[in-house]
Amino acid sequence: MKNSLCLIAFILLTSCNNQPTKEKKASATYFRNKPLESPIPYKSEIIEFINVRDSIVLQGTLTYPDKETNSFPVVVLMHGTGRHDRDYSVYGHKPFLVIADYLSRNGIAVLRYDKRGCGESGGNFDLATYDDFASDGWSAVQYLEDREDIDFHTIGIAGHSEGGSTGPMVEAKHELDFLILLGAPGLPYPKADSLYSSGMAKARGYSIEQIVRESMVNDSIIKLALEMELGQPLEDSIYNLVHRNRRDLSELKGLSGEELEEVIEWFYIEYYARPAFKEFWEGPSPEEYLKQVRCPVLSIGGTLDLNVPGAESVAAIDLALKEGGNTEVTSVLLPNLNHMLQPAKTGLPEEVDSIELTIEPDVLILIKDFILKQSNRNTPSGK
Repeated sequence: MKNSLCLIAFILLTSCNNQPTKEKKASATYFRNKPLESPIPYKSEIIEFINVRDSIVLQGTLTYPDKETNSFPVVVLMHGTGRHDRDYSVYGHKPFLVIADYLSRNGIAVLRYDKRGCGESGGNFDLATYDDFASDGWSAVQYLEDREDIDFHTIGIAGHSEGGSTGPMVEAKHELDFLILLGAPGLPYPKADSLYSSGMAKARGYSIEQIVRESMVNDSIIKLALEMELGQPLEDSIYNLVHRNRRDLSELKGLSGEELEEVIEWFYIEYYARPAFKEFWEGPSPEEYLKQVRCPVLSIGGTLDLNVPGAESVAAIDLALKEGGNTEVTSVLLPNLNHMLQPAKTGLPEEVDSIELTIEPDVLILIKDFILKQSNRNTPSGK
């Protein structure tokens, strides 16, 4: 425990002592509902690629610099938990659009796509597992490798949250030039879930007694999800259990009517009644995949990330990568950032709805600098 705390303190100190200049931060600032800066100095294509293993077509957008060289580093963006389009739209924010715009203005190509069964992509989201989502990410990489008109000389993945679990699954099985983990899980899932539950409850002002009651309800939900077969009976059982105990669940605090129904559906049924939950709960822990990652890794987390949670996860990721023999690990824990890597006060998910800044500029700059560093290693001449 003492070593972990030292590591966290070191990461925080390092991040604070290497702040980008104000000028750089200003160029990386994006706000909700604000149009992208014109003119757009890069090319944008609607593309589709095939997951051959599952015989499904996924659709996305590829952006890349408008230059004569036609040779660029490229990153594939992988989403967090839930049904998401290529822009990763949440609470009016479009973080994947922002990342793509910023990177493509700075010499880096970006492929973002609709998650399987969402938007214009084929496939069945309800039956998808982590392995399926990882397979989709690898299919995107293969599409880029097969493009003959563009030389993508350096290819990597940037995954947020769930994407921070599926990204390492891709690298563990295949070979990437780099991997970026954003708000990614690093702890065994039972431990992470316990910290998540207690952290959210504390941030909402729950007492110790209330936190214990919430923990008992969560344990009952998990038991249902692991013991029952997937399908409507499981969804109904989870709904009834949650609704019956709604006063003991901090996620539902103060909600009623349609809003209550929507949160139960999105937060509990969509999460616990899908095959991905049982797969990651009973399957390999994040560290088992992280120890197999050999490419350079950038891991970024926030101290107010309650979903993962941030400090513990960044430390666990750093440790697992290095225990696996990876010597090219950059771990950064930034102060006062939430799970979406925005400046926050509480870290609670509902706070995102009141935050105008889509993503902390320092995060965009760190991502850009890391990718360009890997690109320069692959192209020593700088071409």
